[in-house]
Amino acid sequence: MSNTYKCIVPATADHFPHLAQLWLEASLSAHSFIDSAYWTANKQAMESQYLPSSEVHICVHNDSVIGFIAMVDNYLAALFIDPSRQGSGYGKLLLNYAKSTRDAVTLNVFARNENAVAFYRKRGFSIQSEQIDEPTGELEYVMTWQRRERSF
Repeated sequence: MSNTYKCIVPATADHFPHLAQLWLEASLSAHSFIDSAYWTANKQAMESQYLPSSEVHICVHNDSVIGFIAMVDNYLAALFIDPSRQGSGYGKLLLNYAKSTRDAVTLNVFARNENAVAFYRKRGFSIQSEQIDEPTGELEYVMTWQRRERSF
């Protein structure tokens, strides 16, 4: 593993309670347009269902978990960074790690989460379709990234 990814390690079940709390805090911060009760009601499912059924990697800095990425095959199910550490490159680092191990990545993002949409666009993702997220009634984009063929 290169030094670029030195802070990225696989998560263990022991990390899940902390990651679920980080997910809750980051979700509340990024999604003010969704009732906070929705996020609070889903925290336990994140910890006991979603994280255990995903490939989860964490970013650690000075023995603190800064953020995590959860993949299900080529689907980016979650990418969350501690709100106090956002904008410091940790999200890019985690996303690049996931992209380095796949030829394509798909994700869903709320259309009103303009910062996240811009983040993914800047990193090569494009909007493929729009749909309504059933639980929230919010418009979301399906975005994809595809590895480009290398020409020699």
